[in-house]
Amino acid sequence: MAFKDYRDPLYGFISVDECEQRIIDSFPFQRLRGIKQLGTTFLVYPTANHTRFEHSLGTLEISTRLFDTLLSREEHREILGWDVVTAAQYRKLLRYAALLHDIGHAPFSHAAETLFPDNMDHEDYTYNIIVDTGIGKDIIDKDVGEGKRVTVAEIATGTAKTRDDAFIAELLTGDFGSDRLDYLMRDSYHLGVSYGKFDTQRLLNTLEIRYNEEKGGPELAIEDGGVHSVEGFLLARYFMFLEVYYHKTRRILDTHLTEFLESLYDKGYPSRIECFLQLSDHGVLKSLLEREEEESAKRVISREHFRLAFETTDHPKPEEITLFDWLREKVVDKFGKEIVRFDTAAKAPYNFEQPPILVSWRKRYYSLKDRSPLIANLKKIQKMRIYARKDYREEVSEFCEDFWHTKGRGA
Repeated sequence: MAFKDYRDPLYGFISVDECEQRIIDSFPFQRLRGIKQLGTTFLVYPTANHTRFEHSLGTLEISTRLFDTLLSREEHREILGWDVVTAAQYRKLLRYAALLHDIGHAPFSHAAETLFPDNMDHEDYTYNIIVDTGIGKDIIDKDVGEGKRVTVAEIATGTAKTRDDAFIAELLTGDFGSDRLDYLMRDSYHLGVSYGKFDTQRLLNTLEIRYNEEKGGPELAIEDGGVHSVEGFLLARYFMFLEVYYHKTRRILDTHLTEFLESLYDKGYPSRIECFLQLSDHGVLKSLLEREEEESAKRVISREHFRLAFETTDHPKPEEITLFDWLREKVVDKFGKEIVRFDTAAKAPYNFEQPPILVSWRKRYYSLKDRSPLIANLKKIQKMRIYARKDYREEVSEFCEDFWHTKGRGA
């Protein structure tokens, strides 16, 4: 029985139990209200003000729907080999992991992740917050068993060790995991764009569980009737990266914000969890206003950001990547490091280097790319850009265009 319901624009209501509500009420989780889901994107898309808080609640909801849909089929329950008690426990572990999967994000989400100490990232902080604070010790362990906070942390960060734990982690963090499902739908909704829309229910209904003999465990696959919904999902992700996440202005604002954060936290983010949890977007915005005369602050809050001077296509050829590296050197030689900034935005909508997503067709399994020519032809996004200070933009742009066409023809 639900302890509390939250209204949500995507799902109607999201229900939580008493232990989940205790986590939501905790300071580390409430802090997520002050971490924007899309960093500086609100300076480009005015309505991009949603936070990691509602995304975490949404991921809990879509994770549960995915789990329940899969286990509603008897053949899936047989493959997993779980009894009723085991299934109920894994459902609870997945819900905890989904709720907490973003608990370790720094201010403005992915901006300035170079400030994490000792080659750590937000997932390391997520793991430590779950394992080392009262969330894990006083709530999760007391609800589902001693030491289960470690299992939840491993599922939340995609580092699960056992066969069944790894399968649950795949439901959350995999190619068609609930994290991606929610953020695409939620970002699209809040920004007012259509790129991130896809047939969610059809995708959930056509996912299936198969037993992988090679790895000796269950994994997700797709019914052939769901290929088009998967295509819709991957295309939604592809266009959201091109049009939103890799938007030219958003990327340079992230660069300037990173420069400001590097000066604000010159020794990096604190490694002590209790100190790290004091950081939020609100604190950074306050510091930006207090130090508004500094160049890096001014570029963000006064929109005196560098302007785009040159960019490659979305999918540059290998020789063009080499040419861009050469151009980059020449631009620095001519204009100096203070006048220009460089950015490379790279993402594959579907990772062909990982074990393939399999599609069941005529009682056999085939690679997704073999059943979908569209997906087989999706290319990795690798957008490379050169920005220049506003008063140098035209000069830098003209230099880049001349170099690119002259040297490109020569190559």
